[in-house]
Parts: sequence; C-alpha cells; structure tokens
Amino acid sequence: CEPVVMDFNASVDDIFRNRYLSPRPACTTLQIPVQGIGEWCHPTQTAEIDDSGLRALVGDDGVLNTSVGIPFRTPREGRNILYTSLWDNYPDAAMVPLAGRASHAYLLLAGSTNHMQYGIANGAVRIRYKDGTVQTLDLVNPTTWVPIEQDIYYDDYAFRPEEGAVRPLRIHFGSGLVSRCLGDELGIEGVYGRSIDGGAGLLLDVRLDPSRELDALELETLSNDVVIGLMAITLQR
Repeated sequence: CEPVVMDFNASVDDIFRNRYLSPRPACTTLQIPVQGIGEWCHPTQTAEIDDSGLRALVGDDGVLNTSVGIPFRTPREGRNILYTSLWDNYPDAAMVPLAGRASHAYLLLAGSTNHMQYGIANGAVRIRYKDGTVQTLDLVNPTTWVPIEQDIYYDDYAFRPEEGAVRPLRIHFGSGLVSRCLGDELGIEGVYGRSIDGGAGLLLDVRLDPSRELDALELETLSNDVVIGLMAITLQR
C-alpha cells in the first residue's frame, strides 16, 4: 500500500463553520440554512466536527495506520481535506495526480448530505488512466455516501440498501475506530438524530485496472447543498 501525497484546501472541521451564501435563489424558498446543515424549521441546527482524536493517531511519518490494515497519509496539523461543492466556497471539482499501476485505490472521504439527496449521485469519483479510459464511482446516499455528522439508521423503508449492498466502512474522528456498524460500536440509539460525537469519515475501496497506467483521480460534486471532500488516497500496487 502506497499513500499518495496530495494538496488540501480546508480542514475537515470547517464544514459547518462556513457560511454558504451563494448561489441561492432570490425568492422565498425552503432552502438549507447558511451553515450548510439543518432545515427550514431548524435554522440554527449545527454539528461540531472534531478530528483531533484522529490527528493524534498520525505517526511521525505523517501516516495514519488503520485497524483494517490500510495506511493513509494525513497531516497532524493544518488543512487535511480537499473539499468540492456547488456552493461557491469550494470548486465544483478537483484533480489529484496519480502515477504507475495499481489494483485498488482506498479513499478516505468526508462531507455532507441531506434527506433531499437520498438515492441519487451526490458526487462522483473518476479514475483517469493515461490511455484516456475513465472509471467512475458514483457517490450515492446512503450506499457510497453518508453524512459526516451522523450514523444512518438502515431499515426497509426510508433507507433501504440495494440488494446485496454492504454498509460502507466509517472511521470515527474521535477515536480512529473503523466499522461498518459504527452506530452499534459507539452505542448510538434511536432512529432520528443519530449524531456521531466529533463526526466520522468514509472509507471506500475502488477496484482498478492494474494493466493501465494511472493519470489522475477527479472528485466532483453533482448535487446542490452538499460538500464532498477527499482526505486521503492509498494505492495498492
């Protein structure tokens, strides 16, 4: 496993400290509050994202060794995420250069989503190869994209996983705990408001074509009102 060196444009805990003011309609709507979380009847709702526990686990070499055996390069201090969004605060898309061949790309991501973005592609990860081939993974709530501040309650109604789908791996920012059932591990109860203390990221495994030379990874936000960020990439050579 080879952690990729990449640039960042924000700290992960900035996400709900921003004011997302544009673009917005110039008329009366039930739009999301300016902090990027909440709803029209809960305009002051927010969530405190705190990744200090995760940063404390980063070694002197700048690498976070997870319990699932995947190392990620992430800084102890300063900016540690590349955010994209259709809000003007961040670019719609961003590119991270890649090189060589690999069989897997392990991604550490974090960001926001809402009820309105359920079941659709909130964003996309595109792996670009030197020969012009493009491989796309859609970030769909709740299968491959989840809210940074809460654990989803899965049932057969509102959040029904696709046939054969498995819950994505989450990583707790407070402790570094990695689990597909983070809510159970942290003792989160109830159906609504399953907030995760400090927030959590998302670990995705993208299978690559090892016969092709890699060129870049592109991250793009596709849905309004969300922020999608990339914290780390690790290639399995």
